[in-house]
Amino acid sequence: MKPARSLRGGKWTGMLCAVLLFVWITSSSAEKTNAATTAELKKLSLEELMNIEVPTVTAASKQEEKATASPATVIVIDKKDIKLRGYRFLHEVLRDLPGMETAPMFFSEVGTQVAVRGVVGNNKIIVLFNGMRVNPPGGENFPFRNDFSIRDAEQIEVIYGAGSTLYGADAISAVINIKTRKPTETTGGALGADGGLNDERDVWASFSDCFGVAKNIRFLGYLSYHDSDMMHTDKDYPTYWSAYRNVAVTANPMGLEQTPSREDFGLNIFARLEVGDWASLQVWQRQSERSSSEGGYGYVQNGKFVPVLNYLPEARWGDMSTVAEGKITLPIGDSAKLDSTLTYNRYEIDPSTRYVWTSISGSSTNWYFDDYKYGIGQGLTIEEALHWDLTPKINLLAGFSAGMYDIIPKSTVSGGADSDGDVISQGGYWEYYTTMGDTNSIHRIPRVVRVCYQTYAGYLEFGWQIVDKLRLIAGTRVTKDTRFDVLPITPRAALIYDVTPELTAKYIFTKAFVAPAPYFANATYDNGTVLATSNPNLSPETAMTHELNLTYNRKNIMLGISGYYGTQDNLILISDADSPANKIAPVWVGPTASDPRDLAHSVNGGSSERIGVDLYGRATFGPVSTWASYSYVDFHEELPSGTIGLQGISRHNGRLGVTWAITSQLFITPSLVARSTPKNVFAGNLGNELENPVEMNLYLLWNVTKHVDLFADLRNVTDNRNALV
Repeated sequence: MKPARSLRGGKWTGMLCAVLLFVWITSSSAEKTNAATTAELKKLSLEELMNIEVPTVTAASKQEEKATASPATVIVIDKKDIKLRGYRFLHEVLRDLPGMETAPMFFSEVGTQVAVRGVVGNNKIIVLFNGMRVNPPGGENFPFRNDFSIRDAEQIEVIYGAGSTLYGADAISAVINIKTRKPTETTGGALGADGGLNDERDVWASFSDCFGVAKNIRFLGYLSYHDSDMMHTDKDYPTYWSAYRNVAVTANPMGLEQTPSREDFGLNIFARLEVGDWASLQVWQRQSERSSSEGGYGYVQNGKFVPVLNYLPEARWGDMSTVAEGKITLPIGDSAKLDSTLTYNRYEIDPSTRYVWTSISGSSTNWYFDDYKYGIGQGLTIEEALHWDLTPKINLLAGFSAGMYDIIPKSTVSGGADSDGDVISQGGYWEYYTTMGDTNSIHRIPRVVRVCYQTYAGYLEFGWQIVDKLRLIAGTRVTKDTRFDVLPITPRAALIYDVTPELTAKYIFTKAFVAPAPYFANATYDNGTVLATSNPNLSPETAMTHELNLTYNRKNIMLGISGYYGTQDNLILISDADSPANKIAPVWVGPTASDPRDLAHSVNGGSSERIGVDLYGRATFGPVSTWASYSYVDFHEELPSGTIGLQGISRHNGRLGVTWAITSQLFITPSLVARSTPKNVFAGNLGNELENPVEMNLYLLWNVTKHVDLFADLRNVTDNRNALV
């Protein structure tokens, strides 16, 4: 399915995006229906609105518990935070969290890159929606773009550190769970729209109702649509843009890149049906399309940066995900219950997706338009989880899961794939010769591969309240993946001690693993200097973390500090890492070729180490609520090619925000994100625009009537043109 293209209005310019939004709550009694609406907030006094409570979370242990009692460091963003700070999409929430660093528009396939405590890689973060895993089934990088709305969320739980004991592969950096609200007995809905600079337009709507004689059948649905231009690189970064323009004016045909094509489209749909407390069905879909020329990829020639990917209308990346889950909860006596869950997950790259780059032939530079990409993956998993309170002080969680996966990872298909046909045969082959000029030494690499595999896992975890103030949580998981022989064992242990009723101390030990995604194992391409082939023998990355956490909670204040030390081993070095370990041998592409290419593949090799601290807190004083954090991280990798430090992220991160309830109807929230200069980033033509990034934002909310909000969202109000990538 090809994403729809929206009509584009007039060109508004500037990096500052001031957005005026109008929200109309269309409900006969919306204040009883939508817990995140203005009407619900109005029912609270200012003291109640600004009150700080210890939230209840479910993702840390797959059961309800206070955040202070969970075996992890947990940060919760609730519906009041979302409303008063103006969060729209998930990546905007992560921007304000301790220990996280977001690089917007990092690359089209990734969207916003999210580094957590020094570890880079969106494929190392698990994202859940009401406990349902929505990551692409093949383990690809999770795309944090403007196609993941959180406007209708009840709360967002961020579980720091490894979560492989309960969630299996890829849960190394964090587990993020978005929980939607539960409809009450009254029908209600909401409708909203906005418009702003850079042709920004959003429309969103939600609806909920309860059915049946006992009103125990509940329905919730919402839709979010986004369309905008991304920042105008030619106007905001003219020196950086000059390198792209120089390519455009010398390429054949000329002039295609005088004005960059930068549209960003996103669609998010969700529906959930519940029957009592024993059955639920939910469906989540996201769809995105944007420029495929993000990321500043290029090379240096004669001391100048020469871009590779270029901003043409033909350069588009599009993909979509659909995830559906059915769940039944069966009570077993008074002390146990069994959760049975079936989940279907599908991810597909739009067949019209392609990159546009330049090829040099003699003295002429030409556009290359035939780099089409395609991929599709499907997964079906079943999980049985037993929750059993053995005694008032001992509880047990035991589970088993099995999954079947059918993946065609991202591949090159000349002319574009026909998704209704045999995509593997459409892809054809890369050909190379192991001996120059020897036609008998020819070899072929399939451009498109299909990977089918299964996973099986069993896990067991128990919690023991040793004494009133001391609790122990311990468990482990064993996973079998038919792609590799290694059997990952991922234990977790935590000691939680209530020093006082307000002060809680935790020690957490975890192990985790990242399974080699089919794309990493089978990335095949020819970039002119490297010819990449498959390596089906990749094995998982492993990780280990020790963490100490102190949290202090009172009615009007919450303070926390976490110190951590972690390692990763058996790192997966993808084929374009340009490490000596990646290279197999020189080969020749064509029987008459005289210049060799490096034949390379992805391999395991190297280790990493990180150490850091996060300080965070929030407090309320009358009508003023503030939050702040400071994070420090040190990181290095030991690779076959040498030692490298922080991978394009900052060592120091600071955040500060204040919500001031001027009246019961008027709220203002300024916020600040400040970082030290990112490490190990090639500045190119950007120069000092990478130094000490600072972003100031301002959000204003006015509850005009019970059914109407007006709000303005001003991002980067000081117009600091700091490039993070």
